[in-house]
Amino acid sequence: MSSPAYPPFNAPPVPKITHERRLVRRYLLQSALRFNAGSLLFVSLAIALLPLGMDIGTPAPGEAGVRKLDPYIVGGVVLAIMAWLALLSSGIARGFLSRLGDQGTALSAEWIASTVTRRIDAPFNPYTTFDLCTETLSGLALGTALGYAGPPAFSHDPFKGRIVLGRWRPPVLGRHVEVRVSTELGPSCRIELRSRPGLAWFAIQQGQSLKAAETVCAHLRQHLERHAAVLEAARRERELERTSLQARLSALQAQVEPHFLFNTLANLKYLIRTDQQAAQEMLDHLVGYLQNALPDMRSVSSTLGREMDLASDYLAVMRIRMGERLRFDVAVDDDLRSLPFPPAMLISLVENAVKHGLERASRPGLITVGAQREHKGDGELLCVSVVDDGVGLTEQAGQGTGLANIAERLALLYGRAASLSVEPGGGQGEARGVKAVLAVPVAGKDA
Repeated sequence: MSSPAYPPFNAPPVPKITHERRLVRRYLLQSALRFNAGSLLFVSLAIALLPLGMDIGTPAPGEAGVRKLDPYIVGGVVLAIMAWLALLSSGIARGFLSRLGDQGTALSAEWIASTVTRRIDAPFNPYTTFDLCTETLSGLALGTALGYAGPPAFSHDPFKGRIVLGRWRPPVLGRHVEVRVSTELGPSCRIELRSRPGLAWFAIQQGQSLKAAETVCAHLRQHLERHAAVLEAARRERELERTSLQARLSALQAQVEPHFLFNTLANLKYLIRTDQQAAQEMLDHLVGYLQNALPDMRSVSSTLGREMDLASDYLAVMRIRMGERLRFDVAVDDDLRSLPFPPAMLISLVENAVKHGLERASRPGLITVGAQREHKGDGELLCVSVVDDGVGLTEQAGQGTGLANIAERLALLYGRAASLSVEPGGGQGEARGVKAVLAVPVAGKDA
């Protein structure tokens, strides 16, 4: 005899549960009536068949007569059996109530019901939903979860959208689950799941119908959600592939715009004649800019270090062009440089800071680019900020498509895990500026 299992010493105490008295009385009465009804069926059948094995007619000469059945004795035996069955059913029912209390669960109408109903809204049409339900309900995993020795006994009717599964065949003899899929055509449909007792209606209900309904419902929800997630991932991948060429062209236009190259080359031509040292410095930064920008045109992934170098070279070229009006600071820790980061996003924010922040200002300005890790929930975010002390947010600054393109690409690459925020920089007076923060998951390798 095995010893009872005791909870660990550090387990939280199970709250004391008090069952509703009305439900307890209803459950005890229901258990006694059903158990006695089922048992009396077999007792009545046995009593009806008993005379077949006994000769209660007139005995032949020389044979001893057989005593006929006394109805009072039979009635007494039946009453004694009924009393014993009532006590037995009461003990079984009270044992179930005690186990529920030990588990910290209160008795409810569904625990003692012989039929339990659940409904699921599926995001697919009826035909796809019926196929997914058939695939889930006929598997070995569900049969094991229901306590069967193998896959459940299974029958289905695709024309009526009806599926029945149980332990035995035919399933309706024992406790079984009936699933109906609505046949109304549309982009979505409803699944109605009902756990039925079969011949187990005469047994004492101990939550078997509720457990069966919850188990089947959980498997169906899990399979439908998994299929929906796969379809959503495939849709996002197709959308990303469809927009990849457009994103590359947009990135190329944003990074190597004709007027930027023409103005830079014109300044370079002028500096060659007037200041060869400055011309050499501008040429070096322009070459570095193009070396960092052009590889991104053939790839949809980059690193934070490459994007920081690209922004630094761009700002260095613009500083030579703008002179003392532009100062910048690009700083990133070495352990962050190798992290994946989507291309053509940081440079767009830096260009916005130069064009909409400092070029419109009548005074010198500063652009600061930095990056840091931040914890959010169970994961980490890589937050890259671009801060300027220019003219601040204006109506003209929000009319471009650069920020909208960045937000759309973030949604395609990371869903809701990434974000872009643009807010006032916090400066005073004319130096109020703008702060743009781009946050992506550190674990996002698909950028």
